[in-house]
Amino acid sequence: MSDYLPQELLLDIFHRLPNTSIGRCMCVCKYWLSLIKNPSFVSSHIHHTILPKKAPMFLLKLCSNQIQYSLHFDNKKFSNYKRLGVPLKHDNRSFSVIGSSNGLVCLMHNLYTYNYTFVLWNPLIRKSLTLPKPNVTFESHGAFEALVGFGFDACSEDYKVVRVVRLLEYENESEEDEELAIEVEIFSLNRNSWNNITGKAPQYDIVERGSQAFVNGTVHWIATQRGRTGESNNLILGLDLGNENFHELMLPECLDDENPMFCSVFNYMDSTVAVVKRNYINFSDSEIWVMKKYGVTESWTKLLTVGRYEGGVPRALGFRRNGDVLFELFRGEIVSVNPESLQIEELRIHSDSGYSFADTYVESLALLELDQPRDANEATDFFYLNLY
Repeated sequence: MSDYLPQELLLDIFHRLPNTSIGRCMCVCKYWLSLIKNPSFVSSHIHHTILPKKAPMFLLKLCSNQIQYSLHFDNKKFSNYKRLGVPLKHDNRSFSVIGSSNGLVCLMHNLYTYNYTFVLWNPLIRKSLTLPKPNVTFESHGAFEALVGFGFDACSEDYKVVRVVRLLEYENESEEDEELAIEVEIFSLNRNSWNNITGKAPQYDIVERGSQAFVNGTVHWIATQRGRTGESNNLILGLDLGNENFHELMLPECLDDENPMFCSVFNYMDSTVAVVKRNYINFSDSEIWVMKKYGVTESWTKLLTVGRYEGGVPRALGFRRNGDVLFELFRGEIVSVNPESLQIEELRIHSDSGYSFADTYVESLALLELDQPRDANEATDFFYLNLY
């Protein structure tokens, strides 16, 4: 029957199918396989998957005896949708999750000072890609620390990984004469290469092992602007992945002089940013602030204050689409908290404390087109078996 259907109609049908049905269609014939694996179809399928947002999900990484990844519906019960495999055949404990965007997950090796190994992973088709080694390394530039970000550039339909690398320069080999210098490079999946954009970057101090938030096409980090008097002011540093330009977002005044190591930035309901302040030394109360209107400093609002609970201060993992907050408790239990009623919902999910990760997720076929099989059966067996 497919011999009588025009290509445009076939593609329109494929776009409307769920991902599991796409896997079955790849098994029909080489012609259907070639249509689905075409880069233009993979790209357009992402838009059809994301725009409806019928079934928002969370990607959850848990660590107990072994690393576990799973997808959960963002419904009242946080129902388990699918248990995933692991991205690597070995050494999964040595990789942390930077973030997820449009179906891809970005992983980084945990040797943070020398974080040269990056992996892009599509859990749906269980396919991963190790990125080429960055150009800015300890050997080449004396790279000391790095902020890392990940997101999807909708303008060029490209996935990008960003490194803001701190270098240490000494005039007289004395710490008192230390000067701040940074290098910034971006990896483009379309180009499969790293490009240096240091000339566009403001000279801000960065926070080692800082979190990232991708929202409105921009990667965000906590950064510090140091003055000549030695005083510092914290802010949110953003990099637009479309034009690759930096911009600043001011923090609430009460966080200006906080130790930036205690502040983390989050994506809040896919439209703006939130900041969590948590003191890891004396376990003082956590504060959660939300920028109600993106880019408007006056719209910062304190959402929640969290004190000690069951032996420690809970660690925020992210925000659900209804505004509830996912927390990891001191003993590793994952709970959901309503910031207005303060009602705690136990999700019956446990992990080793300090190792959990959560982020919103949508399924896509990204990376599928990179595989060029010798025949239809070779590719479809791979895709079909991993879906089920």
